[in-house]
Amino acid sequence: MKSFSSPTQTRRWAIDGAVLAGAAILAFALIVGLATAADYGITIDEFNTDDYGPKALAWYTSGFTDRSHFETVEFSLWYYGPWFQMLTAFLQSLKLGDHLTVRHATTFVVGLTGIAALLPIAQLSAGRWAGPVAVGLCLITGYLYGSLFFTPIDVPFLAAMTWAMLAIITMTRHVVPTWSATLFAGVATGLAIATRTGGIITHAYLIGAMSLCALEVLVLDGRAARPQLLAIAIRSAVVIALAWVIAIALWPWLQIGNPFTQFKIAFTHFATIPASFPFTHWGEMVTTDGLPRTYIPGQWLARLPEAFLALLGIAVFFAVAKTLWFGRIAVARFGNFGRKGLYRPLLLLARGRQILLVWVAVVAPVSFLIIQHATLYDGVRHTLFVIPMLAVLASWALLRLVPYLRRVVVPAMVLSAIYVIAVVANLVILHPLEYIATNAIAGGTPGSYDRFELDYWSVAGTEALRRLERQLDGAGAFGPYPPTVLICIPYHEHLTQQLLHKKWRIELDVKKADFVIETQRGRCAQSVEELALIDEVKRYDRAFAWVYVNKTSRFIDFNPQSQLNRPHEMTSGP
Repeated sequence: MKSFSSPTQTRRWAIDGAVLAGAAILAFALIVGLATAADYGITIDEFNTDDYGPKALAWYTSGFTDRSHFETVEFSLWYYGPWFQMLTAFLQSLKLGDHLTVRHATTFVVGLTGIAALLPIAQLSAGRWAGPVAVGLCLITGYLYGSLFFTPIDVPFLAAMTWAMLAIITMTRHVVPTWSATLFAGVATGLAIATRTGGIITHAYLIGAMSLCALEVLVLDGRAARPQLLAIAIRSAVVIALAWVIAIALWPWLQIGNPFTQFKIAFTHFATIPASFPFTHWGEMVTTDGLPRTYIPGQWLARLPEAFLALLGIAVFFAVAKTLWFGRIAVARFGNFGRKGLYRPLLLLARGRQILLVWVAVVAPVSFLIIQHATLYDGVRHTLFVIPMLAVLASWALLRLVPYLRRVVVPAMVLSAIYVIAVVANLVILHPLEYIATNAIAGGTPGSYDRFELDYWSVAGTEALRRLERQLDGAGAFGPYPPTVLICIPYHEHLTQQLLHKKWRIELDVKKADFVIETQRGRCAQSVEELALIDEVKRYDRAFAWVYVNKTSRFIDFNPQSQLNRPHEMTSGP
């Protein structure tokens, strides 16, 4: 006898399939990420946060008497919440592995948990299968994937903001949020504020979401909705109050004065940060404090994968079409039925609050930065937290395309698989510099070279050092009188000792060092006659780090096995 599954059973299997697909993608990424965490180089901000974390932790372990992180740490770091840096410092103190590898593994895992939150966010706002698609889009975006290992402030902020979004969306599942969802939102939004001052925008998301809940209650119950409106207001107030309790508890800067005054000082500092230097953007020279209004979307246009961009374009098309349809219906109903005719459109608006919230989480922060004409640099790392929300919108668009693709589903799936394989292969080639990836629109990595800031974190410098160490170690150079080295990472050359895996001596005079390693941000060896180029770290025949030997050094006869111009050899994936 032929058996039929009940609708409930079918739904259960569908939900399980989406969750399992998302979990499988995340598990694979976790395994690869942890296995390759040791490959990634140190970045400029990691020198600072490595100093900040232990000293911020000491503030708590000393009973709030050790003020070293207010006295001996770069002052602007006070204006960031240190919870992630303290977590990293604690894990590093356990001696679980190499100091730098523990940091990169921790950053990656925290960032990946933020991306994992897209599974429930997308399911609640865009559709059941949107979650795995959104997660996949994030992980094939080289700029985001590579940054997950070594961007020590922006990646924790991405995670905290995504958790906060999940918490607020969870609150909107019921017109009067549950207390468990309310407490979750309080903790998550507090963590976002305690990571970076921009986390304050989660209050705006909360108020907007709760206003739509209130709108649904008003449309359905009218004046009888007063108790529910009061309950919504109380829960919103609890979220905000709890958020500030969490933020103050986790952020020492807020504890040494009036918390709100201290927060304002930090917020003002980043809103008017006095940094000005030139760099290239789409082949043109711009300055950090005089960026074109199109800078952020222009960077996304170059750094997001082509399929990601295409789906975003489709999402905008669907959104505009839906808005025009909604406006036409609202006007027609108002003309036919007066004010009561708007009840139905308003109810539809209120019940679409989850996907509306995702749109706001994309448009609001970017619009604020554009209107403020904020100082931005280092690509768009300051807006990394927006990319997961872009992925949700892209997956939302893909699900709406499915009915139109039913006749070509097999060719579409084959082409999609080929595209994903090509993108992943590109990341394998770039490893561990995945974050320099650009799309075909920008010319790929070769075509983007010198037209964009690519290795702005000087990550290639660490790879150059490792290659040099292996060669010198094989030549027996690390004896009683080890060589000296200068690694050109701007303003941090004196801190590069922690990069060294062998018995080097740090030399800060470019003319005295036995070996000099240049990076894109630190071209300190150019025009120095005493130096001879012996190696380059290349991707697609473009150099991102340069190794020089001093012609007067006793190591002048060192021959790095003809590494110069040799293709990059890969032994591991991204």
